[in-house]
Amino acid sequence: MVVARPSLVIFDMDDVLCHYDLGRRLRLLASLAGTTARDVRAALWDSGFEDAADAGAWPDPQAYLAAFNERLGYALSEDEWLSARRVSMVPMAETLAMARAVAMQAEVALFTNNGPLVKAHFGELFPEAAAIFKTVHCSYEFGTKKPDPEAYRRLLARLKRTPEDCFFTDDKRSNVQGARLAGLAAHHFRHPDLLADDLRALGFSL
Repeated sequence: MVVARPSLVIFDMDDVLCHYDLGRRLRLLASLAGTTARDVRAALWDSGFEDAADAGAWPDPQAYLAAFNERLGYALSEDEWLSARRVSMVPMAETLAMARAVAMQAEVALFTNNGPLVKAHFGELFPEAAAIFKTVHCSYEFGTKKPDPEAYRRLLARLKRTPEDCFFTDDKRSNVQGARLAGLAAHHFRHPDLLADDLRALGFSL
């Protein structure tokens, strides 16, 4: 239980700071590879490949891309991969504005279930967030992913923080539960107004 304004607020990325349209990403990948969106999803998402990548199976960006391409059946360039990721992301102005306001009163960090290419090219993929968040971590760095409580423990160890110092928000209920099991106060993101209410209750001016 947080009894004072937290000194660190941690935001998820997809569907918190930006709308994430996986279907749009799949369609672009399919058009590049000469296949169908359904087949791309089956090969890379439904197969568990992307889950494994998020958990650190391929920590090197080029090793990850090679493994991605092997399953895709097409030699996707890094620029093509980034284009497909970028086209799926639409910034959410309201939550970005909240993050900007919070960053003037406390430290902020971004923690997302993603692999090494997102980390390596974060500023290019999401410049609106990169202008706010100087601390950005992807789950692959910790050898596990949300909602595993150990993912949050390893993140806080990296940041030299205790759970009592932190507040976390994520759109997935399971990820919020994992954070709470790790001792963090957490908010299940459903609408910007509800997040704003919780942030104000913690003492932030928005």
